[in-house]
Amino acid sequence: MIIDHYDNLSFDEKEYYNKIYYGILKGKDSIRLLGLFDAKVLDKIIMVLKYEHAEIFYVDFQRMEYVITPEELIYYIHYTMPVEMRNRKKHVMENWIADSLGGMKIQASDSESDIYRKVHNYLIRNISYNYEALQNPETYPDAFTISGIFENKKAVCEGIAKAFKVLCDYAGAKNVYVVNGTALSKRLKMIYPHTWNMVKFNGQYSHIDVTWDLEPSRTSRYNRYDYFMVPDEWMQKDHDYDNSIRCDAVEQSYFYRQSCLIPGPNSLKKFLDEKLQNKISVLYFRINGENGLPDDIDSKVDNIVQEAVRKYATSDYMIQTVSNQLQNIYFYKISDRW
Repeated sequence: MIIDHYDNLSFDEKEYYNKIYYGILKGKDSIRLLGLFDAKVLDKIIMVLKYEHAEIFYVDFQRMEYVITPEELIYYIHYTMPVEMRNRKKHVMENWIADSLGGMKIQASDSESDIYRKVHNYLIRNISYNYEALQNPETYPDAFTISGIFENKKAVCEGIAKAFKVLCDYAGAKNVYVVNGTALSKRLKMIYPHTWNMVKFNGQYSHIDVTWDLEPSRTSRYNRYDYFMVPDEWMQKDHDYDNSIRCDAVEQSYFYRQSCLIPGPNSLKKFLDEKLQNKISVLYFRINGENGLPDDIDSKVDNIVQEAVRKYATSDYMIQTVSNQLQNIYFYKISDRW
């Protein structure tokens, strides 16, 4: 599901939301919500707050403790650390945000799409996935918040998605949301709960999954954009979610912008000829298969690439391949061949 956000709350819900939010900032232990008697409304508000303000990493939003009286609902806030530690960690977070924005070289002229790309690239170059936390979540609670990122540079998907949103927010790109669903992990060979982001640009929505671009980027030693600003049609190949917002935008995806969205074998040969004639050593493309793809598409693509490389090679060469078969995305890096 896509996590609801502030704009979708009613007038009264926004009033309660703001009261809780500013109460947390002031360090209050409880918030009195006059006229609220429905715990489901509180749960909705807390869920929005949890993801809209991921910088509030020091509150356990999973613990819902409240009392309903004839006049109001009293919500009790559970902080995960004492105030002294909270303030120290907030200072560390603020320094991390400032350092990150400086490292990304955000420009005043950058569009939201530019910011999404810079944040995406900064994260995949500077963080890693916390596999230990995936196996033992209770031992690594920070991995599910941005604290895992700004303190240890490691987190699971939820912490990574929150970090992406926080950095985008501070950089001026406010149309970032959090999506919860499931994903088919080739590494783990199972379907498991997963969190990523949805973004809005030029009135259109698309998906960004920084977590799933991390490992192939590291293995390839190349910024990968397999899951950067992609539509539902692509995302649903290995992600599942209940999404009331349609993501149809393709134009901001890497493959569209770099003219490497290949409709079929003949187009692939033409694409490879152009790249190899110009001695481009990285071949990174997606087979879109407008008319469907054969079951042996992976071997067909590999044969076409191998043949093209042999055609243009003037010396011995080595090919590294880090492909994403579930998405029909192919990556070849050629070295020592010209």
